[in-house]
Amino acid sequence: MQPSAKRIKVADREMGNEVEKDSAGARIIAEEERLYGQVQARVALGEEDDSGRPQVGASDLDVDLLSLRDQIAEARGEDLPPLIEQMTRLAALKARLGGGRSLPVDITSPYFAHMRLKEHGKPRDVMIGKRGFIDRQSNVQIVDWRNAPISRIYYRYEEGDDYEEEIAGRRVDGVVDVRRNVSIAKGNLRRIGSPQGTYLKSATGGWVEAVGTLAPVLHGGMGKAARPVAATPAAKGKLGIHHGSAVRADKSLPEIAALIDKEQFELITQPSSGIVVIQGGAGSGKTTVALHRVAYLNFQDARRFNTRNVLFVVPTQSLVRYVSGVLPALGVSGVPVVTYTGWARSTRMRCLPDAPMKYNVDPPENVSRVKKHPALLGMLVAWVTRQAAEIEAELAPHSPAAVAEWQRLARRSLVSRLSGLSSWLKKTAELEPSVRVALEGITKRWKKRADDCVLDWAELFTDATFLRDGFAGTDVTAKDIDRVIAWVKKQLAKPEKGPVDDDGNAIVDSQGKAVGPDDDDPAGRFDDEDDPIMLRLVQLKRGGLVPPTGDEMMWEHVAIDEAQDRSALETKVLVEAVRAPDGDPSKRSITIAGDTAQRLVFDNNFNGWAELLEAISDTGPAARGAQPAIVRPLKLSYRSTAEVMMLAREILGPELAPDEPVAARPGEPVELHEFGDLGEAVAFLGDALRNLMNREPTASCAVISRHPEQADAYFEGLRRAEVPALRRVKRDEFNFQPGVDVTDVTHVKGLEFDYVVMVDVNDTSYPDQHWARHMLHIGVTRAAHQLWMVSTAEPSKLVPTALRDGGRMTVA
Repeated sequence: MQPSAKRIKVADREMGNEVEKDSAGARIIAEEERLYGQVQARVALGEEDDSGRPQVGASDLDVDLLSLRDQIAEARGEDLPPLIEQMTRLAALKARLGGGRSLPVDITSPYFAHMRLKEHGKPRDVMIGKRGFIDRQSNVQIVDWRNAPISRIYYRYEEGDDYEEEIAGRRVDGVVDVRRNVSIAKGNLRRIGSPQGTYLKSATGGWVEAVGTLAPVLHGGMGKAARPVAATPAAKGKLGIHHGSAVRADKSLPEIAALIDKEQFELITQPSSGIVVIQGGAGSGKTTVALHRVAYLNFQDARRFNTRNVLFVVPTQSLVRYVSGVLPALGVSGVPVVTYTGWARSTRMRCLPDAPMKYNVDPPENVSRVKKHPALLGMLVAWVTRQAAEIEAELAPHSPAAVAEWQRLARRSLVSRLSGLSSWLKKTAELEPSVRVALEGITKRWKKRADDCVLDWAELFTDATFLRDGFAGTDVTAKDIDRVIAWVKKQLAKPEKGPVDDDGNAIVDSQGKAVGPDDDDPAGRFDDEDDPIMLRLVQLKRGGLVPPTGDEMMWEHVAIDEAQDRSALETKVLVEAVRAPDGDPSKRSITIAGDTAQRLVFDNNFNGWAELLEAISDTGPAARGAQPAIVRPLKLSYRSTAEVMMLAREILGPELAPDEPVAARPGEPVELHEFGDLGEAVAFLGDALRNLMNREPTASCAVISRHPEQADAYFEGLRRAEVPALRRVKRDEFNFQPGVDVTDVTHVKGLEFDYVVMVDVNDTSYPDQHWARHMLHIGVTRAAHQLWMVSTAEPSKLVPTALRDGGRMTVA
């Protein structure tokens, strides 16, 4: 029976226990408040030397700051709060009245961590911040977390550890007497994290000790990203405490045939003919169903659906490795698993081996959008039809009989049609010799021209009239067409030769290879978007994907995963590469899986399955009717918890996600952790991830940013924090092993992890735009057990308001 949807609420964080007077927590708070007050006073004075007493000509404000600093140093714990509050006001006033003088560090958030080192019995306080400032006479030592050698001690050692490091060429050893992280925002000390406890300042200014879910620790998983069996919830406040010993070090899909539900089974066992479209939300089992459908078809008809005759298409190389490891476990070995880009490129090179082999890395976005436009499907048919009409027009003056034969061959592809006409010319006896010679000349010339698909591509995309007529009534503008023509003309230009030395010899690089021309020069290079255009021309003109060797590339079944990111033209090429039994396109066997909410490509004009299916239905002179299609939704999410799925829906909004998600299980609350800068966030995450991997070494965790540069910065910070099993995944290099993968959101679609930390969920990274909603949705739905979001500036408005106000998303 399908689980019902859980009602989700965003709840305020429950308050912790009030810190008791004279307790260990009270002493820690007093220490940190006193230290922060000293730092505030010294920073507010600016860069000038501080002798510890008012200087000649000092302002009244400076005198007050120094006096207040001294009072803070000597005050009892219970007397500190009003002094600290007064110091905060004076420091802020000093900063505003500074007359343009820059302060040594940001006075509103000068540091995010504090450690007290004891060297040879002598203690010293060191603060970690995003900018260094040292005045030992005032006992203020703030070091830059990114490059100060002493900051390594904070990231490598715990409180109470003996340390030994080489700093500035000398050996330094001692004991980490105190190690705490703090949160200072807008000039207020708001949180103190220590091994003894986590302490939070309440709205009234008092301090409470965090208990239960207030203590931020990753937990809730079972040590595996596979669909979990329901388990007793762990104690609140831990990230990664698995329940029991059944953990998997291998993060590939486990044996899950026994877990397939009724809806999934019905999709898997659909008849082999026709298109089966599997629409399902994140974690609903789309890929699982597609994989099992391939296995089912192979079992039912091993002769037709031999593994060599099946093609499985995925968007990334990481999914190639993932799926390639799963199919053999289902008893199906040898199925080619490919990315669309890789398949299209290699297939185009086989079909058109004399065409250029190099590609542009980053063509203009508007050019790519036009080259993916669904209107091109009809335009390519019209282009080939126009050539057929031109051939008939050339035949007509010479022989009505030749025209009749040409029309009789109309159901063939253009190249095959010309071959048929050539055979007829050799056999027929009713033609005058001069007429035969003329017709043979026309046929020979057109056979060469009709087979030149690269020339078709070049002429079509530089024919302004044809393009304007073809795109009339669409969202492609005249300016778009002009830009495409200009770009294609650059592609058609002769490439420049590589640089040479004074003797005319090619300049070589450090590896001894000749340096080529500028990689940004499009001359002599295709775009990835050109491959499906030329492949479709090959199909229309040769009757299929037929290379010069004559061995047509054809499959009995094609499965297309994440199809919402494929253009109609890309999909059409794959559909037409599937054999049609008895010549009937309705008998083709195709599986399409995707989710309209998980778009990562936004220039492919995808507007839902109905439009895609209509676009790829058979058109042209040889059409026999539309492809029958079954569109079935999978509504139940098995991967992510109810909390994650509800957040995902909130991110998309009702326009993009009108239906309430149905999740298989509740889980840990979703939380947003706000920090003032990257360094503070890294210090926090370094502790959490080290603890996670120590407790749960078989866990998989992803730290996901919006941009690669952000991922680089977090990786470097977490590396310095010595997070174990840390990997920087820059493209599709996931190895599905335990550990912490740091990557950006463009590389994680289709994957899942036990734990996900979305970093820099800032308004600048995820603005209130459709593409950002899809991106953030993809990122958060990678989490199987628990999700954290981290912001280092103003949080994204796509995050629910209550979460931004410190609440937690949990199951009611």
